[in-house]
Amino acid sequence: MVCSLDFSLPRDLFFILLLQVSIWGSDSFLVIGPSEPIVAMLGADTVLPCRVSPAMSLENMEIRWFHSQFSDAVYVYQNGMEQAGEQLVDFKGRAELVKDYITEGRVAVRIHSLRVSDNGMYKCFFKKGSDFEEALLELKVISE
Repeated sequence: MVCSLDFSLPRDLFFILLLQVSIWGSDSFLVIGPSEPIVAMLGADTVLPCRVSPAMSLENMEIRWFHSQFSDAVYVYQNGMEQAGEQLVDFKGRAELVKDYITEGRVAVRIHSLRVSDNGMYKCFFKKGSDFEEALLELKVISE
């Protein structure tokens, strides 16, 4: 049995490109964190920044910072406000969102009174509608 495929390469290529353009639509973005580790003193405060590209307001996005893995969060911002119920106990009262430039696509989490246990990898996760992206960053807590 011979199967004949009837298609026009230019027409099908056009539809594939059209699909790609719709996927790359205005809702797509990248999340960018610092490329170098953030080094901070034990007991001090530090800031873990992330931004989106292209720059856009983050006010209506879901924003989360995780420590080491996807589980409970260091900080959660959703529906325009902090969601403390999903926050790790270790970060309650110590983590806050720095949102001075939230309308320009830049936010950070400030962690107060750094502990040895705060050392390690963090993930900032941004979600808009069904689109989401994330970036990894490293925090090195040093004692001197």
